[in-house]
Amino acid sequence: MTVKEIANICGVSVATISRVFNEPDKVSPETRKRVLEIAQKYGYAPHAVAKSLRTKKTGVYSLTVMSDVERVFEDSYVSKFLRGAINYFSSHSLKLIIDVFTKGDVISYYRNLVSSKLIDGYILMDIKDDDVRVELLNELEVPFVCVGRNNKNNFIYVDTENYTGGLQAGLHLKDIGCKDVLFVGGDPSLPFEKERLRGFIDGFSGSGGTIYKEYGFYEEKMVKDIVRSYLSKVDGVFCTSDVMAYASLRVFEESGMDIPIVGFDNILLSEIANLTTVEQNIHLVGEKVAEKVHRLVLGDRVESEVIETSLIVRGTKRFLNSSKGGRGV
Repeated sequence: MTVKEIANICGVSVATISRVFNEPDKVSPETRKRVLEIAQKYGYAPHAVAKSLRTKKTGVYSLTVMSDVERVFEDSYVSKFLRGAINYFSSHSLKLIIDVFTKGDVISYYRNLVSSKLIDGYILMDIKDDDVRVELLNELEVPFVCVGRNNKNNFIYVDTENYTGGLQAGLHLKDIGCKDVLFVGGDPSLPFEKERLRGFIDGFSGSGGTIYKEYGFYEEKMVKDIVRSYLSKVDGVFCTSDVMAYASLRVFEESGMDIPIVGFDNILLSEIANLTTVEQNIHLVGEKVAEKVHRLVLGDRVESEVIETSLIVRGTKRFLNSSKGGRGV
């Protein structure tokens, strides 16, 4: 079947058939449904190579994770983000390539990727201040969207209210009576980590206690070693990821101690472990990023967006307004 034959059967123009497969949002749901049903009945599908030559678009997008491949598949921020992004891309007949970059020249990596002409748009994660990837893609004038902000914000981004999330964690530990608390961050060079720390300090201020600050770089062993060194010093812990919060929980369980722990992300692990955590709507962030980079490729006007956080109180809720002794997670 040709596109003209499909158009005649559906009673619409060839242009409408093209929009159904390339810009479905511009076609009414009824028309889109009929076209797709007829296309499926007769086994019609647009020729990908011909389409890319005609439109100069491949329908392929790229996300490179700046860490080990295990991070993509573990129950973490990345896996939940990907579910949101892939949900959008697949519903618009687009493809997402996921790669990892652990060492080498990142500038050469992206130059080669751009020169390949394979990718329509790029998603950047783990944004740092003065990020060289941002400067390069701006220079090359290719569509990209960042997950997070930095000191320049000369790009389109989708971010979480990281300061507010840290503030909510600090206020919670203060409200349940904690005095000496441990802050366990991930990578201190990441701007969102700085914002979570700043919010946590402000939220916990006025408690009359102390904040001990350490960084575990999202590594289970490193986090456990840190927490063990503070067992006799703290009565509360805030970790900037649920994975690190769970590692902290295991240390306290092994030591027979009940200490309130607050995580960040609200992944499935925190629900199973009954951890209080900051919900940052990762799935929504993924969908928003995918939508914005797609719209950039289409030439639409796109604006940055910040997603609100909320505190999900689980195990620590029974200690609200309690005295210092006998807390749990």
